[in-house]
Amino acid sequence: MPNIASVLKDEITRLARKEMRVHIDPLRAQLLAQRKVITALKQELSHLQRDVGKLSKGARPGPQLKADPNRADKPSRYSGALLRKLRERLELSRDAFAPLIGASSQAVYNWEQTETRPRQEFLDKIALIRGLSKAQVQELLEQHSAPKPSKKAAKKIGRKKAAASKE
Repeated sequence: MPNIASVLKDEITRLARKEMRVHIDPLRAQLLAQRKVITALKQELSHLQRDVGKLSKGARPGPQLKADPNRADKPSRYSGALLRKLRERLELSRDAFAPLIGASSQAVYNWEQTETRPRQEFLDKIALIRGLSKAQVQELLEQHSAPKPSKKAAKKIGRKKAAASKE
């Protein structure tokens, strides 16, 4: 038969562990989250150090942008979701929206998925389109989409005109 002292000691140990677990589990979760943040910061630091190393090795600096007197000092707002909402508000597909700003439909897709960010020239065009109505955008599309006939189509049209003039 077990000694009452050993049973009492085991019970006290069990209750103490249970009580400590209540306090330690949230701290463990917090520690795990902080470790993830630290890992992400270390990766970002290594990328930045690599970029600084490339720049310090004598890489040519990029072209300096000249200040545009028409452009305001406030940068254009951009997010992929806002771009998608603008395109949907104008009721345009990516294929129809892309030529409007002078980009490919794949680039528009990447911008909307926030895989890439548009260059400043495209951001300026997007900002201009943001201020237009649906009717104005449709007029722009009609002006830019005047179909140019291919060489074969031009020859067929020329033959039909020649045949019609002979009759």
